[in-house]
Amino acid sequence: MRATPDIVTLIGDRLDHPECLCIGPDGTIYAGGEAGQIYRIDAKGQRQIASTDGFVLGIALDGHGRIHACDMIHRAIFVIDPDGGVHQRSTGTPEHPFMVPNYAVFDRAGRLFVSDSGDYWTKPGTGRIFVIEPDGRTRLFHRGPFDFANGLAIDPTGQWLYVVQSTTPNICRIPLARPDGPIEITHRLQVGVVPDGLAFSEDGLLLISCYKPDAVLLAGMDGKIEPYLEDPTGELLSRPTNVALFDGHLYIANLGGWQIARAATQLRPKPLYFPDNLTLQL
Repeated sequence: MRATPDIVTLIGDRLDHPECLCIGPDGTIYAGGEAGQIYRIDAKGQRQIASTDGFVLGIALDGHGRIHACDMIHRAIFVIDPDGGVHQRSTGTPEHPFMVPNYAVFDRAGRLFVSDSGDYWTKPGTGRIFVIEPDGRTRLFHRGPFDFANGLAIDPTGQWLYVVQSTTPNICRIPLARPDGPIEITHRLQVGVVPDGLAFSEDGLLLISCYKPDAVLLAGMDGKIEPYLEDPTGELLSRPTNVALFDGHLYIANLGGWQIARAATQLRPKPLYFPDNLTLQL
C-alpha cells in the first residue's frame, strides 16, 4: 500500500524529529524529541511535558502513567512523572554501563528490557540487552553480540523477546526464560534495508518500521516479509522509526520529520503491559 494523503494523516505540530512513540490505554500519544523533549498528544492538544536535555530514543509507559525513556546522550534510562518530573533510573551496571540505550519494553512481570545498540559500524556488533527489575536492579540480560540492537517486542505468547539488528539486517529472538539463551534469526531483510522498530498484532504478525527505505513491512511467523505501507518520496513517512497499533490505526514516528503518521488498519494490537508493581528509588 502506497502512502497517500487519503490513507495517511499527520499528527502533531513541529515535533522535534520524533524517534519514538508509545500510546497509553486511554489513547494518549507520547513521543520524544532529539533535544530531550517529551511530548503528550491527547484530546486537549499537544504539549511538551518535560525534557531530559539529551536525545530521547525509545519510550515505554508504566501503569502509573510514568514514561521510561532511553536517552542516547546521557546513556541512561529516565523516568518522567505525569507532572513532568524527570528522574534517572539506570545507567546500566558498574561492569557494563550503557553505550546507546535505544528501546524499552515491559513484560508482564514488570521487567523493563532495554536494547543497548553498541557501535553502529563495528563488526561483529557490540549490542546487548539489559533488564531493569521491578525493584530497580539493573543487570545484563543477554551479552549478544547484536549488530546494533534496536527495536524490541514481546510476542503474543510472552515467551520470546524479538530484537531488531539494524546493520545486519534481520530480526532475531531470544527466550525470555533463558538469559543469554541462543539467538535465533527469524526474518532476514534485503541488503540496504535498515529496520528500526517493531510491533506485534494479536495474531502474531510483526510490523517492522524501516529507517531506510521509508516503509513499514509486515512479517509472518513463517519468515515471509512483504511491504505494508510505503512512501517512495518520503513525504508522509520520513525515516520511520518506532511503530504502535491502537484502536484500528497504525502510528509511526518520523525521525526525519516533525509529525506522527497515522493510517487505518485491520490489524489488532497485541496488548502491551503497563505494570504497576515498580519500586522506584528516584
